[in-house]
Amino acid sequence: MARFFRRYRSTLHGNYRRAYLTYGVTTGAVMAVVVALRYWIGGAPMATPENYLTELVLAAGIVWASWHYRKRLPDGQVTLKELMLLGLGIGVVSAVVYGLWTWLHCAALDTSLVEHYNQCRIAVMDDPATSPEARVAVEQVSHYTAGDWAFIAAFRTAVMSIIVTFFSAIIFRTEKGEVVQRKQ
Repeated sequence: MARFFRRYRSTLHGNYRRAYLTYGVTTGAVMAVVVALRYWIGGAPMATPENYLTELVLAAGIVWASWHYRKRLPDGQVTLKELMLLGLGIGVVSAVVYGLWTWLHCAALDTSLVEHYNQCRIAVMDDPATSPEARVAVEQVSHYTAGDWAFIAAFRTAVMSIIVTFFSAIIFRTEKGEVVQRKQ
């Protein structure tokens, strides 16, 4: 089975750990600012803390960070592995930052937002009168707290970052790993 898989040796050319902390905090903060601006300008609150707007900001942050990271390296050499580690790190850090912002916003700044999110979620669910399962599901959603919505926001952000990271890493890699020949 091992001969069907190629083994690659790659070198890491930069300090991706510092980069994903910096870019991750920046991306998560921008996501929080965009949501806060939309809320404070007077637009209708979003139906969920995670939507297309935050996903677009996350994607732009990961793509920009990958490009900027590659540009700052000597000779612009970066492998798929390094970009994957960078993007996944950015995704996790930004998910934590955005989840904490969502929790702070729902728990302290505007506690009515939790009820708004709950009602928006219930509106798209099955009618509770149709089945006992639907009734139980609606009952569970009606008791969601700020912590639940913060977890949902962070989890969805982390999952979305995996998808964006994969495509970003394929686009911006400049060095292909050397195939290691297996010794017989």
